[in-house]
Amino acid sequence: MTVTVQVPATTANLGSGFDAVGVALSWHSFVTLEPCDNLIVEVIGEGEKEIARNENNIAVKTIMELQRRLPKDVTERISKGFRLRLDNRFPITRGLGSSAAVRVGALVAANSLLGEPLSIDQLLKLASELEGHADNVAAALLGGIVVAVPTKEGVTCVRFLPPLDLHIALLIPDFSLKTEKARAVLPVSVTLTDAVFNLGRAALLVASLSTGQIDRLKVAMQDRLHQPYRQSFMPWLTEVFESALNAGALGVHLSGSGPTIAAWCDDKSRAETVAEAMWQSLKGAGVRGFWRVVDLDNQGAKVVQRG
Repeated sequence: MTVTVQVPATTANLGSGFDAVGVALSWHSFVTLEPCDNLIVEVIGEGEKEIARNENNIAVKTIMELQRRLPKDVTERISKGFRLRLDNRFPITRGLGSSAAVRVGALVAANSLLGEPLSIDQLLKLASELEGHADNVAAALLGGIVVAVPTKEGVTCVRFLPPLDLHIALLIPDFSLKTEKARAVLPVSVTLTDAVFNLGRAALLVASLSTGQIDRLKVAMQDRLHQPYRQSFMPWLTEVFESALNAGALGVHLSGSGPTIAAWCDDKSRAETVAEAMWQSLKGAGVRGFWRVVDLDNQGAKVVQRG
């Protein structure tokens, strides 16, 4: 039996919603899994030259951890080994949730192959533990917009869809930025003033998206907890943000830990104009990159082939 899972890219934080808010995007990769007599890992697309093809592969580690947590009679189908195929369609280490997508895709594929012994909540809990935070994995698994908070019992999560169509202009600079490196520059404590600044805007962010009052997004996506510190890796960040807003974006933020930038629009043609403006600003700073306009993915990870 072979199972193929489609899993979306994600954008997280959305400025003020640091480590709590995530969104699934209509840009997908695919994970295919089938029983085998040994371990075989195939990687095509993004990262095919550098991603591990052995036990060090993130997807392999994820499946092995799933096996460890389930009874042996449940995991018997893949106990000898498995063939794993990763078809990576969106960039890795660019702030688009590539590691979350791989983990979620591997978990959903293995869970389906094994007869679905784990519930969605259990899959979310495991993916969050392995990833280290819940925002990207919740969005990749569930689709839509999510607010995800880890607790002792698992992950408390609310998923919702905005009441109107939104389009996101993505500017993807031509360099990678690993999450660990981007987190290393963040302070261990912040002032009360900065904490209150973000709390209010995070609440406004969720209220704006859930009610459709998207004219509030410019303020709601402002941040003092992570973007100012990560700008040391992207000195052109402020100028690109300004170019997006001047071109008509409703709000703009660093996607995940970067370097991708996401600008929100309520019109697709305007989103393309915003994307072009951001690209020109990046180009003016001497940095290469490309842009793409995407919509929200409302389904999350799903099995697209089983047989």
